[in-house]
Parts: sequence; C-alpha cells; structure tokens
Amino acid sequence: MNNIEIEDTYHHDFTTASELEVFVARLEEIIREWKLPRSKVLPALKKGDLVNLPWEESTEKLQFADVEFMLKHFNLKVVNEEEIESVTEESEESRSQCLQDALDSSNDFARLDRDHLDLATYYGIREFLILVPTKQVAITDETRIKILLSSITIAANNSNCEVPIFVQVHEQWQSFYLGVSEGRGVCSHFDMVHLRRVPPHCKYLNGLLTLFKQKITEGCGVRLDPTLVAIRFSYLLKDWTNSTWTQDPPDFDFMQGKTLGVAELGKLPFGASFDPVGELHLFTTWPEMPENVVVDSESYTDLEPQQAPEWSVQVKMIPSPACLLGEYLIDFIHLCSNQKMLSELLGDFANYAEGDGQNLSSAFNALTESRVPTLSTVVGKATPKKSKPVEGPISEDILLPILYFLFPDAEDDPRAPYTDVNGYNVDDDQWKGVKTVAVDSLVWRLAIVAAHCAHNLGGAPALAHLWHEFIQEIRFRWERNILIPGIGSGFPDCVRTCLLHQKLQMLNCCIERKKVNEESIYKPQSMDIDDPDSESEDEFFECTNDTGSDNDDESVAKAQRKVKHSLWNKPTGRLAKHPSLKLIKTGASLYLPITQDPVPKTEDQLEEDAEVMMQLGTDEHASEMRARMMSASLLSDMESFKAANPGAVLEDFIRWYSPRDWIEEEGLDEWGQINGHLSPRMMIPNNPWSNAWASAQPVPAHRQKRLFDDTREAEKAMHYMTSQRLGQIAQLLLPVLIHAGLSTLNSQKQEALPNLSDVVQSILGKLQYVTKPIHQKLKSYEEIASDIEGIEALVAQANSLQHKLGGQHHSKEFTAFLIQLMRGKEVSVPDGPRGYVGSRITSMFYEAQKAAHMMTSVNSNPDPIDTPKDLGVGKFPTPSCKEFILRAIAPRPSPTSTPHPQRLYASLKRDHFRLAGLFSEDTIFL
Repeated sequence: MNNIEIEDTYHHDFTTASELEVFVARLEEIIREWKLPRSKVLPALKKGDLVNLPWEESTEKLQFADVEFMLKHFNLKVVNEEEIESVTEESEESRSQCLQDALDSSNDFARLDRDHLDLATYYGIREFLILVPTKQVAITDETRIKILLSSITIAANNSNCEVPIFVQVHEQWQSFYLGVSEGRGVCSHFDMVHLRRVPPHCKYLNGLLTLFKQKITEGCGVRLDPTLVAIRFSYLLKDWTNSTWTQDPPDFDFMQGKTLGVAELGKLPFGASFDPVGELHLFTTWPEMPENVVVDSESYTDLEPQQAPEWSVQVKMIPSPACLLGEYLIDFIHLCSNQKMLSELLGDFANYAEGDGQNLSSAFNALTESRVPTLSTVVGKATPKKSKPVEGPISEDILLPILYFLFPDAEDDPRAPYTDVNGYNVDDDQWKGVKTVAVDSLVWRLAIVAAHCAHNLGGAPALAHLWHEFIQEIRFRWERNILIPGIGSGFPDCVRTCLLHQKLQMLNCCIERKKVNEESIYKPQSMDIDDPDSESEDEFFECTNDTGSDNDDESVAKAQRKVKHSLWNKPTGRLAKHPSLKLIKTGASLYLPITQDPVPKTEDQLEEDAEVMMQLGTDEHASEMRARMMSASLLSDMESFKAANPGAVLEDFIRWYSPRDWIEEEGLDEWGQINGHLSPRMMIPNNPWSNAWASAQPVPAHRQKRLFDDTREAEKAMHYMTSQRLGQIAQLLLPVLIHAGLSTLNSQKQEALPNLSDVVQSILGKLQYVTKPIHQKLKSYEEIASDIEGIEALVAQANSLQHKLGGQHHSKEFTAFLIQLMRGKEVSVPDGPRGYVGSRITSMFYEAQKAAHMMTSVNSNPDPIDTPKDLGVGKFPTPSCKEFILRAIAPRPSPTSTPHPQRLYASLKRDHFRLAGLFSEDTIFL
C-alpha cells in the first residue's frame, strides 16, 4: 500500500492557557495565599487612626507578557488577629469594609507620606491591593490599561475578594491609580482625573457639586438628597519677614571683632545660625456638613479661615540646619588633620617672636610680672617704640583679654578667677568617667578659647598664635617659680584627666619642687628627732674590754640601754617615731625616715616605661636590668631608713615598708614584740629586696641623688608642648572641647524634648569610652560631634517654635501641643482660631501679607502715602491648597437599583488638580 505523505498543518491548541489567563490565575493564587477573601467588617476607625496606626505591607512579584509587576497589599493594623477572629460575619445585605470606610468622615484629609498610601487619603480606605510595574514603566496605552483593569476585576470575582484592587498607570510622579472592588452585589469603580491646571468650573465648591451630581445621576435621572461636604483649606507660611517671629542666634562680641567679655569667652555658642523652621502649614477644616449650609462660588464664599471650626498646623523643618555648636566642633576636628608646624603658620611673626623678647608676641612677659597694675601699662610695655612689631593673626586688643581670661591671677582684680584649683573631683562631678579636665579649669578654658580662635579669629594661624602665647606664659611661670593657675597641686592624674592637663600638672610639680629646693639652700637643716628616753643628745660611750662586771647582767643591760650610737653611726633624717615598732636586734624605737617623694609621671611617660620593659626581653640580664630600673625608689627608701635607724636589719624595713611580707608567729621577743618571719618571696636567695638592702648605705634623703630632676622634667614637658604640630595641638584639646560641647548641650532646657537628658547620657557613654585611650580616634569624635549637632538642631527647632507660637506662654497643654508638632505630625490648634496659639498664627500671616504688599508697592512705585491698610491687605493669603470631600448615597445605574455610597475627593492647587472618585453600582438590580 502506498504511503501517503500528509502535509503539516498548524493547529491552534485552545486548551493552552494564554498569558492573560496565567496572569489572572497568579493574581488569584496570591490573593488566596494572603487570605484576603473574607466578609468580616471591622469596627469603624477612630479619628487619626489612618495616620497614627502602623501599616502592614506584603509584596509578591508576577509577570504579564514582557512586563514585571509587583502586587502589594497594604493593611492598617487596627486590631490583633485574635480580635479579628471574634468579629461576627455581617449579613449579605450589609456593605463591605471598603464602602463603610468611604462613608466614615473621622479620617478625612489624612496626610500620609508613604508611597501609595495617598490612596487612603483619596478614598478613606484601610486596606487595598495595588499592582505596580517594577521598573517604573509608564503604562499609558489605553488598551493595556483596560486589559489590566479587566484582569484585576476577573481575579477579584473569582477569588471572592472584596478588598479594592488598584493599578498604577501613566507616569510614576502622577500617582495615578485606577481600581475596582467587587462583592455583595456591588461593583465600585475608582476613577481619577489629574491635570496641571484647574478647570474654571471646578475652582469652587458649587462647580464640584454640579460635576459630582452629574456623574451620579448620569443615565438614571433620580433626585438626590443633599450631598455631605467636608472642606479643608491649607495656608503656607515660609517667609519669616518680621524679626518678632524669628529667634536670633547667640551674638557674641568676639564674632563681630568687638571687645571681648569674660562671659562670652567661657562658653560655646548654641543654636541654629538661621531659622530652622522652614514652613508652617495651617489647615482650616470644615467637618462634614450638608451642602445647603455653605456657599462657595466665584462671587461669594463662606469659607473664611477665621470662621473654620477646626484649625490644625504642621511644620516642616529645614533638613540639617547649620548649628553653631556643631560647626565649632566639626571645624575643630578638621584641624586635627593639619600637619603644619607652628613656624609655617605664623611665618614672619614666629621669627620676630624668637628675635625680640620685648615685642607683642611676648606680651605675657609683661602680663605676668607678679601683678599688672592696669591693662594700659601692659600694652605700653608690650609695644616698643624703637621698632614696629609684626602683627600676629590675633590682634593685640583681642589677645590680651584672652590671656587675662586664661591666667586671671595676672590681674589685680581678676574678673574670672578659678573657683576650684583642687583638680578633678570625680566623686562630685556629673561627668564621672570622662577623661578630660574639671569644668572651668585652665585646659577647659583653653579648649573653648581655641575653638573661638579657630572658628572666628583666623582659623589655623589664629590657633597657632594662641598656642604660641600660651607656651610663652607657661615658660615664663616656670622660670620665675609662679604656679600655673586652674590646674591644682598634686601628681599628674593619669586616670581621670587628659594628657595636656597632666603635662601642666607635671610643670606645677616641678615648680613646687624647685621652690622647695631653692628654699632649702638658704634654710639651715633642722635637728633630727632622737629618742626622748635618752638623757643627753651628746652622750656616747665606747665599748671596752673590761671584764670586771661580766657576771653582772643587770649592769650590762643598763649599759646597753644607756649607749646610744657610735660617732660614726649617728642617726639622721628622722621624721617621727613609730608608735609601736622597735628594732629587732637592739630594741631601740623604730623611726619613720624622711624619704624622697615618689617620681611623678604622665601617661605617655608610663607608656614609654612599659615599652622599654617589654623590649628588654626575658633573659637573665634583662631581668636584672628590669629589677634595677624598678628598684631605684626602693633603694632610696632603704638608704633613708638605714640613716634614720642605725642597727636596723632587713626585717625591720619589711615590717614598715611591706607589712604583708612579715608573717607573725606566736609568742613575744625580748623587746615585747610579736615574733615573726619574712614571707617566702623575701626568703628567695639573691632576691631584689635583699640585694638592694645589702648595697644600700645609710644616706639621708637630702644627701641622696634626686630621683626626680625637676629641671629636666620641666624642660621635657616644655619641649613636648613646644614641638607639637597644629593637628597634634588640636588633638590634645579635642576631648576637652567635645566635653565642653556636651556640657553646653546638657545645660539646655526644653520641655518639648522630655528625653533630652537621656540622649545626653547616651552621648556621655560614648565620650567616656572614646576619651580613655591616649591615642585619639578622630572617627569616634566625629560621630559624637554629629550626635551633638543633631540634638542641637532639635533644641533649636523647639526653641524657634516656642518663640513663634508660644512666646512667653507656658502651659501643660501648650507643651503637649509642641511635643506633637516636633514629631512632624499635624496637630490641632488649642481652642482653634480663638485661642492664644491661633491669634499668634493669625498675626504671623498678617505680618507676612503686609511685607508682601510692601514689596509689591515698592516694585510698582505706588503713592508713598498709601499704607498696607489702604492697599486692602487681608490677614490670610490665597489658600495654597483646597480640598473637598463630597459624599452621597444614590441608586445606580438605574432608579430601581439599591442605593450605595458615592464619594468624590478633590484637591486644587496652583499647578495641580486631582479628582478621585468612588462610584458604586448595583450588579443585581440593574
């Protein structure tokens, strides 16, 4: 049989799902996964719920043809899931949740900034789905829009979903949405109109009412009941033309180059450099009312702002306003990276300062000569007549007040003396744990003045000049044995104070030691304290070989008590007798020796010593060297002890110097003392203690080589401060300046910021951690400065609002109003237009109107006799935005249909017009 070849023919398989069917099926699948098909209606919303309650968002991706979409579900979280389960199902005749919310006026004109939530503003709904192109594709083709609308309508019907579903079309910036809601025999269409210009017939309420009624009654010809109308007018104020409403920033004299005052020098500026409040929006609202009680047309309107039943305001702050304190701190941190030497910054002034000790750069030499009679005398001495001095970056009339502020003891009548010179009292200080200095000490003042110089008096060269003069004064005081004020006595506090303060403490120690040493040269040595039991200080006995009294034990004991010391072993350098201890071998009283004071060291010196110890290694020679370095003070104390207690042994020294190494035993020795022995570590052969004791000679402290060389240590401290680069100088002062900035922030009191003290404590915790290391981390300081600047901006904003809206008015109600306003919310004005805040807002708008008319008058050259009143200045400008919400319940599409809610939202702006309508139709009784 012949094979017949059948020609291939294309057959369309209609059983294969199309792209549209796949898309709709995926929509239905997502809706069911989110469990949206439900018929439960929740209780009505309370006023402000749309704004104050959280919104939940769910997202799923899906594809239609060559376009990827994102289906988003927005739902206002009103009640818990358990409460939702307890809500009873409504009958089939009741309206859906969407239509219930559309008729509810409690959340009219809610303002939501989140993407797509403007749908809640337009329609008052609490839950909806929205289909959005993922790649911001503009869907402008009419056919595509209809296909998408058909798809979501089919998906809503098939899945029995009553939640409104929207599609975003046209350009993204237009926020243009079309949608549908199906269920319970009702089909609701969500339509929108968006234009750049307002049509003439829609500029007033009368025209919008006509448009709304025509849309509802189109094709059905029914007579409507009066439409319910809600109205809101918005007024914008952003030009604070009158200084009455503007709070000026702090105006320091030194910012203008005028005479400096002590009060200004000792504090940092605070506040915004310009008004941080950008805009004030006033919303005048007429709540829902019948249309026949209000008239708004081109010829007449009842909608005057001062007649509105409700007033609310919202403010918009200037993002990241320039703040004075923040600028000070951040600019100073930037100086920490400057690696220039002082000589490079000062130039000719530095050479002149080194060459002539009588010129202005050495003004401190005249300034601190014991006492300065008058300021004119200082200036006269500081300005030589023989040659013209080279001016430094800081002029003389500004420099001298700064120096008097830092060193007030140079004046006969100090204007700003240091109140506490006892150092850093950490127990009483609220800044416990911050490693800087005491408030209002010398370094504290120096850091603040350095910030002033760097910010206002010339930047880096001004700071270099200030440091140069500061070092000149410190050297002057060292050379003339004048203590540095504002530092306090005592050893360098390496635990609680910054390195610069430690260096100045070291210099004060050196000055004190130097004064003591110089006084001891001219003062005769005082007599040493001896045993009061002795009969005569000059009575000595030599030992003899006479054996005539060998058997007379009592005579021998008496002779031993009578014999004091031999001529070559006379005690010296005694401070006081020990109250209980006696020498083990002789039974003589143990005397406390006069010892050399411990060697003071700053933090960087301790770090250097530790590095040297680590570099020595671990061999025997290194251990010996380490022991010798560590035992210098121990050897000095042993020699002093031997000089004060002839005949003493190591055990005597240990009992006084290290009581823990003396282990007591039972019983008493022949002198009535408790027996004992050395600890095991002291019994180790050739241990450092026994070796030091063996090599120690009886030498009193005043004859020993000094452990602490005050001259050398002072010069080392001076060299350290003199050799610093500008960035290193800024780093020395930075911890103190940040501390001062935080202290300035802490001193601010603003009731509208109740958590201000908690925020300050949080920043304080960071500062405590950052100031501990000797090597500063600039990044951490930048973060702290940024935190301080952020809080400063909030305080400045609160102060500005307080000044504008409250003036001198303070009450709990106003404070609560201000707190809500600071959070960026729309807040109801207490007592509306008739209250205190309302009257101030009215005055602000009136002043702005007058200023605007004055400017217009100047530009148009009007008659000079015209006044703002003659020009017809109103208290309020033209509204920046008009909003209307129209509601009605009407049968559609025919008079026999069941009446259902109809709603129209209208927004009218100068360059913007939007209509968002919800129009419901009966799908059963057509």
